Amino acid sequence: MTDKEFFSIKEVAEMFHLKPYILRYWEKEFAILRPKRNRVNRRYYSRKDVDIVRLIKSMLYDQKYTIAGAKKQLVTYSEEPEQLSLPLRQQSKLLHEIRGELKKISDLLK
Repeated sequence: MTDKEFFSIKEVAEMFHLKPYILRYWEKEFAILRPKRNRVNRRYYSRKDVDIVRLIKSMLYDQKYTIAGAKKQLVTYSEEPEQLSLPLRQQSKLLHEIRGELKKISDLLK
């Protein structure tokens, strides 16, 4: 992630290899995910929102929770960003994926 404070729906979708309509759907399904909107009603995701998207994606795609199961699991999490962390196994997998992406970028820049 960059030093930016807020991200557009397109940027967040690209970060997680998702389509924007999936993020809009998750906003309806998960009360914890509420990005801010600007004057022209465009969504802007904070770093906390991005962490929540990361957690939801991990639960649905990696841990194979259903929407209902993920909702129940999210009730156990606090809304504090430091509490919204992935299990250690998922963190390791995510770091491995990030390293791979960074290597690809580095190779492209050479």
